[in-house]
Amino acid sequence: MNKLINNKIFILACGLFVVLLWSGNFIFIKFVLEEFNVYTALFYRLLLVSIVLIPFVSRPNKHDLLILLLITIVLVPGHYGLLFLALNKTSSVGAVSVIIQLSIPFSVILSWFVFKDHMNKMRLFGLIIAFTGIVILFYEPSMFDNLEALAIALVSAFCLGLYFILVKKIKTLSAFGIIAYTSLGGLPFLYLLMLYNDEDIYSFFIVTSQIAWSGFFYTVIAGSILGHGIWAWLVKYQDISFISPFLLLVPVLAVFLSAIVFNEIITFYFVLVSFIIIFGIFLVFMSMKTKKIH
Repeated sequence: MNKLINNKIFILACGLFVVLLWSGNFIFIKFVLEEFNVYTALFYRLLLVSIVLIPFVSRPNKHDLLILLLITIVLVPGHYGLLFLALNKTSSVGAVSVIIQLSIPFSVILSWFVFKDHMNKMRLFGLIIAFTGIVILFYEPSMFDNLEALAIALVSAFCLGLYFILVKKIKTLSAFGIIAYTSLGGLPFLYLLMLYNDEDIYSFFIVTSQIAWSGFFYTVIAGSILGHGIWAWLVKYQDISFISPFLLLVPVLAVFLSAIVFNEIITFYFVLVSFIIIFGIFLVFMSMKTKKIH
């Protein structure tokens, strides 16, 4: 396992796989929200995730319970809940996917203070270039069709960045164990949100759209179990300042997928900025140095 953790190609493959899964997740969430209520869909998503994973993971150590509770609050009503709400308030999937990438500077800055993450000149330069590309995307007119949705997405991004930091604090649970118990622990929060928004828990079962159900199962298997499971594993063994910039590729791919599926317009401006982001991430990847895992 230590060899895989230190293998640049393997880490790259894992990072790009998560990028692919989460880019598709934005598309399928949109299909889900066209048929399902926001928090009802999220409630059943996490219920299914916990049912699938808990039989195969160990129980959390009592010393990890408090940090696990904090992770649950930050991830479930914080990131997940606000992300679903933002997507429900705008037709621009690409805009939300761009805003969510602000989780990266949030997590990198926190990791510098909390974990003293290594930051060499090439990594810092690559991070600056890649994030500059994201900032430039804010000036794309199509990104501002709904400021309320963007504000909600911004808070969701902060919660995701904080989640990256908190996951690193877990010592006894595996990556899939973290996903399993945060999903289970998040159910009461989501149930309260359902009640507050007058959502009917039984409405979930009257949906007949095949694309909506396909989207739901994609968010369970690809978005939650595989995507968050692999990412939690990467976060536990790699510097956050190294792996986080890979997520800047998510909005690039999500916008291209949105153009194919929802006929959103791709401008030359967006393509040019995408290349800037990719070049920055390439520099971050090249900055990786192997380290011993104890």
